[in-house]
Amino acid sequence: MKRLLVIVALVALFASTSFAGVQDFGMFTVDVPSGWTASMNGPTAVFTKNDNTASLSITVADTEGYSLADLANGFAEEFKKSFPQVGTPEKDSDGDYSFSMVNGNGVESNVLLTGDEGKYCLFAITGAENAPEDLNAMMSSVKTK
Repeated sequence: MKRLLVIVALVALFASTSFAGVQDFGMFTVDVPSGWTASMNGPTAVFTKNDNTASLSITVADTEGYSLADLANGFAEEFKKSFPQVGTPEKDSDGDYSFSMVNGNGVESNVLLTGDEGKYCLFAITGAENAPEDLNAMMSSVKTK
C-alpha cells in the first residue's frame, strides 16, 4: 500500500504538465503541452499558451562557424531594431548566453542562446511567470536533428 501511495504521489508530482505530443519543426522536435498552440514563422517555431499569457519562440540553426558569443551579440543587435530596450548578452557558467529585452508596451522577454556541435538553439521566453512548468518542460524536451 505504501508503494502505491508513493507511485501515486510521484505521478501527481510530474503530471502538472500534460503533453499533447512531440511535434517536428524541421531542425528539431519539441514536446508541446496541452493548452498550447504551435506555429512556424520562417525558421522559428512559436508556441503560445492558449490564454495568451505566455509564449516561447525556438530557433535551431547551424552556427556557420560563428561562436556563441558572436551569435549572442548579433542577435542582441538584431533585436534592437524591434525592441526599444535590449540588454547586453551575458555568459553563464554553462557557456550559454542570455539577455532580456522589453517591447514598446513594457513587456519583458528573456533570451537564452545555447549550442554545441555546430548548431545553436535560441529561446525567447515571454510570460515565464505564467507557465514556468510548461516552458521549462518544452525547453528541456528540444531534440535537435
